[in-house]
Amino acid sequence: MLFGIRNSALLALATLLATVAPPADAVTLTYWVGANEKACFYTNVNEAGKKLGFYFAGQAGGNFDIDFTVTNPRDQVILSDEAQKQGDYVLTGNLPGEYAFCFSNGVATREDKLIDFDISVEDESRAKHTPDHEKAGEDDKVDESLHLIGAGLARVERDLKYFRTRENRNKSTVQSTQERVFYFAVMESVAIFAVAALQVFAIRTLFNTKKTRF
Repeated sequence: MLFGIRNSALLALATLLATVAPPADAVTLTYWVGANEKACFYTNVNEAGKKLGFYFAGQAGGNFDIDFTVTNPRDQVILSDEAQKQGDYVLTGNLPGEYAFCFSNGVATREDKLIDFDISVEDESRAKHTPDHEKAGEDDKVDESLHLIGAGLARVERDLKYFRTRENRNKSTVQSTQERVFYFAVMESVAIFAVAALQVFAIRTLFNTKKTRF
């Protein structure tokens, strides 16, 4: 019985979040940007004033950095930067139309780079309340609570993305260090065998020289 009540409460909360919380269209992708490649992704804003959320993080390749550019429907650059490992931006779509989010790997000529990014289009307008002042006050409280919950979930999501990025970078560092240690050990072993062989050769040469004198 208690399990059914909890399920009903969760269903009601999900319904309220879907009806009251601001709608958002989002896409999350992972993409390998090849050497000297420029990859662009597009999203459409159907009306002016909507918020564009843009997040990216380098997961593998090089120094995990990437160049990026954001352009509006008039091909005007509204945001750009170079050699960034991670970014989290909120832009305002002042013009309706198609916005382009481009990543460029022109600095690295031999190494591909893996990036994890998401693009979201949000509408910050809240639902209209009924004329009844009492109901309007109650709706305001529920609306505010739901927005606080949404903000908390967004922070948790950003933290999870940050931890994932740090995990991938630390894993890459460990693998790189492991490879260096392995190659150093191989070179050290080769050097030891070479010195040992040189010592044996020197000793044998010394004894052969003494035998020739007698």
